[in-house]
Amino acid sequence: MLAGCAAAGLLAPITTDAAWVDAEVASSATLSAITVTSPGAVRCVQSGLLVPAVVGWNAAPTGGNIAGYRWTLVGAANRSGTLPATATSVSLSPSLVEVGSSVFTLYAVGPGGWERAATNTATIGFLSVAVGLTSSCAA
Repeated sequence: MLAGCAAAGLLAPITTDAAWVDAEVASSATLSAITVTSPGAVRCVQSGLLVPAVVGWNAAPTGGNIAGYRWTLVGAANRSGTLPATATSVSLSPSLVEVGSSVFTLYAVGPGGWERAATNTATIGFLSVAVGLTSSCAA
């Protein structure tokens, strides 16, 4: 009966809240919390004919609890990478053959692997066939 309802489209998935419990052992009687600082807004630093697309952001404030950065490029190009906490830009070059646009997202990575995304994304475009002809960036 349940299979028949599912096949007829009478049972649809619903959105739920997920939760989990994970025991941790404290080594002292005090606890503290931190906030991972957002990298703020990303901006286009460079793009054009025969140059890579460069995306930049402002340096994290002192005490921002940033251990590094993680970035993703999703769309026509699908790749990702990590950067040290001192980084304020990343240079993105096209693959051997790459045509189209992708969305660049930057995340600040804090202690324990917690992440916080930048306040905006950038759209990166490449036109490359054997030689990187052009790059574009819009934030």
